[in-house]
Amino acid sequence: MSHLTILPTVITDLELLEETLLAENYLVQRPGLIKAFGQDIYSAELVATNRSGLQMGWRRDDDGSLALMLDLGQTNDSAGHQTHLKTILRAYALRSALRSADGATFTPSLTTTEQQGAERAMS
Repeated sequence: MSHLTILPTVITDLELLEETLLAENYLVQRPGLIKAFGQDIYSAELVATNRSGLQMGWRRDDDGSLALMLDLGQTNDSAGHQTHLKTILRAYALRSALRSADGATFTPSLTTTEQQGAERAMS
C-alpha cells in the first residue's frame, strides 16, 4: 500500500528548482527515484533528499508545471513537511523574481524631443 501523494505546484522551471534545493542544502538527483511505502519506487525528473532523509520528487504534468511527489508516511511530522515545502516554495519564488528582474529593461513611459519636456519628465 503506497502513501505517495502527488500535489500540483506552480513550479515550472526544473533548473531553478534544482538551484533552489541545492541552496537549501538538499541532495538532488536528476532524474531520480523516489521510494514510497514498502517497496514501491517511482521515477521522477528530480528527487531531493534532506539531511533527515525526507525525499521529495517532482514530475512534469501535462500543463508544463511540476507536480510534487511525496510519501506522507515517511515521517509522522506533517507540520515538518509543510515547513520544508513553504521554505522551498518561498526560495523558488524569490529566485524566480530576481531572475525576472535581471532580465527586465527600463522603458520610459514618456518620450519627448524637446529639452524642456525632458526636464519636466525628469523632475
